[in-house]
Amino acid sequence: MRHYQFIGIGLLGIILSSGCAGKGERIDLKVPLTSGADEKVAAMSSATVAILSFEDNRTDRSHLGTRLHLWGGESHFSLPSGTLGEATARAFADYLKGKGWNATVAKGNEAIGADMTITGKLVDVGVDAKSGIGQTTLNAKSRMVVQVKNHADGSQVRETLTSTGTNQVFWFDPEDAQELLNELYNKNFEKFVTDTTLDGKILKLK
Repeated sequence: MRHYQFIGIGLLGIILSSGCAGKGERIDLKVPLTSGADEKVAAMSSATVAILSFEDNRTDRSHLGTRLHLWGGESHFSLPSGTLGEATARAFADYLKGKGWNATVAKGNEAIGADMTITGKLVDVGVDAKSGIGQTTLNAKSRMVVQVKNHADGSQVRETLTSTGTNQVFWFDPEDAQELLNELYNKNFEKFVTDTTLDGKILKLK
């Protein structure tokens, strides 16, 4: 009987320690990330695309979200380095290259000479986690506005991309938040590619 009591006490101790550990700390998330960025894909068009760093218009730009701990206190999700606008532009370029686009990240005058320029605004991007006994619930959101300027005829394409997601895990790991937010980024990028088409060197909405 004592053996089972010790097991129960030990399990409770693990749950308590997992709920309290790391309160007030900064938790780094590697977002956004895209898979297949280094894979060689046949080019679908000769049109060149320059992507500028996205403007960060989030209400709170100090972090990417908050984890509420089981017994009180909170930690904040943040990028390990750089800005979310720069990371978004790099991830978008990698995603498009993976689909056969001739896309690169540009700064300032580097966009001159490209067939089209993509700019964007981050409206609401983040992930929150709330820990309870035996579970942590995660909620994430990704809302951005993407604008394309075609230099051949001066036309423009503008689209708002929005995704939300939730997940529930028993043992919380920062990778859970990282994966959920990256999944939403990829959903937004996928919708942009699905909703548009390249006509020569001009991008149009379908």
